[in-house]
Amino acid sequence: MIRLLIIPLLYTIFFLGASSRPGWGQASGEKPEPEIEEYLREQLKKLERWDIEKLLKTERDIDLQQKKRAIVSSNPDELALLAEDEDSGVRFQVAANPYTPLDFQLRLASDPVPYVKSGLAMSLAYDPFASAESSKVVEAIALKLARDSSPLVRLILSENEKVPEVALNVLAGDPDFVIRQRLAQNLYVSQDALVILAQDSMQVVQAEALKHRNMAVVWLERKSEDPSAFIRLAVCQNVNIPLAVLDVLSGDSDPRVRRAVLEHEKTSLDILSQMVADADLEIVKAVARHPNADRDLLVQLAYDKRDAEIRTTAHKRLEPLLRSEIREDILERWKSK
Repeated sequence: MIRLLIIPLLYTIFFLGASSRPGWGQASGEKPEPEIEEYLREQLKKLERWDIEKLLKTERDIDLQQKKRAIVSSNPDELALLAEDEDSGVRFQVAANPYTPLDFQLRLASDPVPYVKSGLAMSLAYDPFASAESSKVVEAIALKLARDSSPLVRLILSENEKVPEVALNVLAGDPDFVIRQRLAQNLYVSQDALVILAQDSMQVVQAEALKHRNMAVVWLERKSEDPSAFIRLAVCQNVNIPLAVLDVLSGDSDPRVRRAVLEHEKTSLDILSQMVADADLEIVKAVARHPNADRDLLVQLAYDKRDAEIRTTAHKRLEPLLRSEIREDILERWKSK
């Protein structure tokens, strides 16, 4: 037990306790060598006299201090030392620290504890403007994590918005569909990975990919004709869906898809005018509520005989429009006199 505590104790002396001793400077080069050696001898002599309770308490205190330092430190030498700590909690904090040197990140990518690697999967950041050498190391780390045996590591990596594209493409073929689904929800997932996900064997994965803002238009067009209403519905929810595709889906056989068209802000007045004759009254009500419905369309719906709610909705939206028109007419006449 005593020998196991020697290394962390020395760490504590150097990084946590030494700088607070009177007469010692902040930089290690300012400390006289004889004084350091004498201080270490004193501490090691005390260590030999401690009982088990004191040893255990000291070990807990050191672990806590090391975890705190692993979180806040930006000193590469200190982080390099902590990266080899026997406590997996300390190594996790080092792995999650963005200042940890790349060579030690690469070493932590092979850590036997998945929890430690999950910290690295969370903090790893690919910089396209970094040197070619650094970029290769980050890509190597990302690929290693993307192929890790632990689903936890791969799941966290799939949610990281700064992962290199090569690793994203690997994750797009992950055996776990939950990881593929999370990847499809990543705001910065590449278009190549999305194309892979749009052809996934699981519809929930396809749907998430088709909703993504980076999805290629050609796939939105192709999937708008998919036999599954669930997939066509996902196409309707894409913010960049072409107006022509919305027009096609406005006549979809499934009312859920047609309703999704009416929930899209890009739905045009022409599409609304076509959907006003829909047999599903809930869809007609949605037409009356749509912000792109103009005065003429609302007047038409205000006299719709099929449903009182449709007329009421149209009336409520027409009232402020008509008041505004009348006010403008009165002001124009007054100004002309």
